[in-house]
Amino acid sequence: MKRIIPTPICNLTWRGVQGRLKRYTCSLVMLSLTLVIFHPLSLSATAQTTTSTIEGTITDANGAVIAGAEVKVSGTTLASERSTMSDAEGFYRLTALPAGNYTLTVSQKGFAPRTSRIELTLNRVVTFDVQLQVGNAVGEVVDVRSDELPLLEPNASATGTTITPRQISELPVNGRDYLDLLQLVPGVSINRQADPGSDEATPVLGERSGNNNYLIDGLPNKDTVNGGAAAQFNQETISEFQVLTTGYKAEFGQASGAVVNVITKSGGNSFHGVASLFHRNDAFDSSNSLDPTRTDAPTLRRFDYSLALGGPVIKDKVFFFGSSERITEKRQLDFLFPSTGNAQVDQLLRDQESGFDNPSRIFETRNFLKFNEQLGRHQLTQQVNYTNRVVREFLPLSESGSLPSTRDDSGARHLLLGFGDTFLLGGQGNPWVVTLRGAYRGEPSDSRPSHPDAGAATFFNVFSSNTTGTFFGDLPGVNFGNPETPSNLDQKYTSLSASAAKLFGNHDVKFGWNFLRTKVDGVTAQLLANQLFATVDDFQTFGPVNAGFFTVTTIGGLTPEANEIHLRNNYNGLFAQDDWKLRSNLTLNLGIRWDYDSEFEKKENFSPRLGIAWAVTDKTVARGHFGVAAGHAR
Repeated sequence: MKRIIPTPICNLTWRGVQGRLKRYTCSLVMLSLTLVIFHPLSLSATAQTTTSTIEGTITDANGAVIAGAEVKVSGTTLASERSTMSDAEGFYRLTALPAGNYTLTVSQKGFAPRTSRIELTLNRVVTFDVQLQVGNAVGEVVDVRSDELPLLEPNASATGTTITPRQISELPVNGRDYLDLLQLVPGVSINRQADPGSDEATPVLGERSGNNNYLIDGLPNKDTVNGGAAAQFNQETISEFQVLTTGYKAEFGQASGAVVNVITKSGGNSFHGVASLFHRNDAFDSSNSLDPTRTDAPTLRRFDYSLALGGPVIKDKVFFFGSSERITEKRQLDFLFPSTGNAQVDQLLRDQESGFDNPSRIFETRNFLKFNEQLGRHQLTQQVNYTNRVVREFLPLSESGSLPSTRDDSGARHLLLGFGDTFLLGGQGNPWVVTLRGAYRGEPSDSRPSHPDAGAATFFNVFSSNTTGTFFGDLPGVNFGNPETPSNLDQKYTSLSASAAKLFGNHDVKFGWNFLRTKVDGVTAQLLANQLFATVDDFQTFGPVNAGFFTVTTIGGLTPEANEIHLRNNYNGLFAQDDWKLRSNLTLNLGIRWDYDSEFEKKENFSPRLGIAWAVTDKTVARGHFGVAAGHAR
């Protein structure tokens, strides 16, 4: 495998808004040539749409093409049913099919019908050729699993991986976070030592995590301020998701890293559901404490209850799917008291911190409800997702060994309201596929010190008495306390998008528009650094806030107003792309994108995309791509 990736070029920009919120865009020029050999995870992805396409050629036993054959596909997902006819070259195409299980039947007068059952995954153009036998007998039924379809996408230069429903349901995930399955994707690194949402959490091919973009059913789901995915989803809600790592088409914007495209489950004509209970208990753990004097495993009680149900409201017309999850956790955080080399100071610190050493507690609720309607040639979707998370006595992984007085309390709510309409215009065999989507997200959150009575981040200069004659104390100094003041954010997002696609001969053309309105208000945390000068007796008597005298250094705005965040941001994106099939095994992916963000004066943000996919053999595809990608303002 040969890959050439120039260094990203980043333009850092400050904009004069209240709170002086830092923004940046990152333009990444990508140039690579990739030779992909047959491999179970080498699936390439193609489109931002949440549907897929089945196409192929119908021939007889001698290899001659069959024109006018009827091709019918019906699926359990949303009770989908579509039909078309093969053209003069025996070619057929059925597009805008939701991921799921389908029965494909091909029939023609004088030939035995052929029926195949196909498991169709997200965002694929599946080439499925059918050979008919002469005669009037009923042909055999053939089961075709997704892993039996061609694993390599021969028509797209993008690279990535689809995490299938089977993997989501069967692979063990600690904490029931489906995004942990990103570690199955080549080029994605899950950094367990970094805080979730930080730029070091999930780098992709060297790109920092903040440059990744997240979509849920085609709707934006990225936390613009903090990075990472915004709303969390019950794992039972996720049908499958796809990760594009590089070389994606012009329809994908606001990302120079990976694009994580997630679809949720939908109901069908039969009821289906699942109930589950996951429990973790320290009774099954052994001690791995940092403190060698602790022989028992730290306290851990985690309960995760989940319920999901889907089915018909009106058979063949209206369907629903809903899920609910409740998570509670009580966990004793592990840490090690630092040793100062002085027994008196060590005991002083233990007495100070022991009262703050309470178990960390998590309370989280996740609710999801989705309706789908099949109205003529329209596939309508409405969904609501609500999560509420409260955390007490918490420290992120990067500070997990810190003293109890540094811990935080936090809370966050996420509300997502979304709708979509995918409809067909024109003939069944080659229609216009038009997709309209819109969403609203409301995401208030706050964070504050768990123990304000411990004071700010403090360096304690310890004196044995008032007559030591020293300025910084005659005993070893110690650090404790939380450096941050309370903060809060109220994020609101409104998004709209529209796209249209159609096949013109050897050209698969698509164009569209994206809009995102961002409104953020809040207060950023100040950093407080304190130096306390006190005797041991005064500290024991009056506590860390009232003992002795202290100096405080404040890092942040000079006035309360300077710590406020008020962000009003409008983003627009336009794109056009063409997948040009030069030969049966050679496809050229052309595209251009224009992005404009109201926080920046520059309007000439044109991003060309060029890719080529050459199917050398059935098991070898060579891909090359060049592109310019503009990251999202943060």
